[in-house]
Amino acid sequence: AEEPAGLRAIAARGMALGGGDGGPTILDLQSGALSWRDKFIDVWAAFNASGTPPFTTRDVAVYADVVRRIRSLAESTFGVSGLHLTAPTFFSRHSGDRPPKTRHDEYWHVHVDTLQYGSFTYTALLYLADGDVDFSGGRLAFVDERWERPLERVVPRPGKLVLFSSGHEHPHHVERVESGERLALTVAFTCDPEAALHDFLSRAV
Repeated sequence: AEEPAGLRAIAARGMALGGGDGGPTILDLQSGALSWRDKFIDVWAAFNASGTPPFTTRDVAVYADVVRRIRSLAESTFGVSGLHLTAPTFFSRHSGDRPPKTRHDEYWHVHVDTLQYGSFTYTALLYLADGDVDFSGGRLAFVDERWERPLERVVPRPGKLVLFSSGHEHPHHVERVESGERLALTVAFTCDPEAALHDFLSRAV
């Protein structure tokens, strides 16, 4: 589909300038954070140093349209209005051939998004790789309130969207990627206007 392909192009172009040592690579377009070895660098500064435009106008248009459509779906699904995009909204790539180097590389621990990220009210996960073709492992697992027993597992498929409220009612984790590369986009929304992201895509072209 056009949208996953366009989003994969954004992720590939940005992540080509970096890459984490320990498995995960994060690209946060809003803050400019890009994994590089065991730290983060500014992807916009890296693009400036390379002398090339970061993304095409078409890439940015696809990204903005996907975010708009996910927000509309979240509002209709949860019966709310006026949701705001919030940070962090980021691409994540998990490589099965790289063991963790730091505790931050251990992405497979159970967590709650509101505790981990603060401003999240609703979380959307849009998958850009296939769990049966591009990688093994890496399923999304929702667990019980004791953070022990799996309740549901989701196998990623390109274009599949998982949408859920971000609080204690949805503890979850990503199972460890065993081989290949898992690619996804996390899009988060908040009801708090003070935590809203404003237009940051002007930096992208």
